[in-house]
Amino acid sequence: MASPPSVVTPEVVRRIAELARLRVPESELPRWTEQLSRIVGHIDLLKQIPEEAFGSAGSEPATPLRPDVPEPGRGDEALRENAPRELHGFGAVPRVVGSA
Repeated sequence: MASPPSVVTPEVVRRIAELARLRVPESELPRWTEQLSRIVGHIDLLKQIPEEAFGSAGSEPATPLRPDVPEPGRGDEALRENAPRELHGFGAVPRVVGSA
């Protein structure tokens, strides 16, 4: 049984914008409502596709898994090769945020 189509109202858009901490100007509210309605409408259309159209879950062979074997990461070597300098055993890089 198909669910009734979702209705997106300006109040719904306001609430979603509030949850996402977005500011939606009142002048753009109709546009956002229409766009979100189209997205939800498309999802509603996808819900109407019968499950049988996707095939059964066991029809394809499972993806083979490789064994999980730990390997050395060469972290200290990579740090020595790539960090400009070392400070207290850690790579020190130039400050890029908030520098004056």
